[in-house]
Amino acid sequence: MAFKVKLFSGAPDFEALHVAKITNFPLEPRDYKPYSQARICFAGDGLHLQLLAFEATPLPLSLMRVELRFPDCPNPLSVILRADGNYSVCRVWAKDVSELSVLHAFTGEDLQGVYWGGNILVSNQLLGEYFSSFEPRPGKTFSGNFYKICVDPKREHYGSYFPADFQKTADHPDNLGEFVIIDY
Repeated sequence: MAFKVKLFSGAPDFEALHVAKITNFPLEPRDYKPYSQARICFAGDGLHLQLLAFEATPLPLSLMRVELRFPDCPNPLSVILRADGNYSVCRVWAKDVSELSVLHAFTGEDLQGVYWGGNILVSNQLLGEYFSSFEPRPGKTFSGNFYKICVDPKREHYGSYFPADFQKTADHPDNLGEFVIIDY
């Protein structure tokens, strides 16, 4: 089933969005599978992502990653949010285009525990420059996945929203699921 991505005419309302819970940890034999989630929407100023990981003491190599492929666009969009300083990287293939995105990093605690994350805006300028053939409209689909990864052997883990084969690249078509844009 396709993950629903809301289209806003104005500013986004993250509380009104569907939540993608990262629950597929195919390589994780231990109990360390940190609760993580992602939200995504399109608004008047671009593509908005909200990434959240519940880890009281995240290791420097802990990260959340988003891979998106838009139809008729040869390059995928990769967004990486790292726990070490909440550094954000926005890439189109290997080209760093972070200057065309905005990150608001945050940490906090609620009833579920201590978390880190961020809200990321991928600007219309970036979308227009690299993905001009894709126009976000209700009913349009694209593919992608959300990941929670840490390569540090102390707490190594590989999780995803859609099932993924971590022997393949994160943007490999076999690792991507369907997203559909809605406006209701």
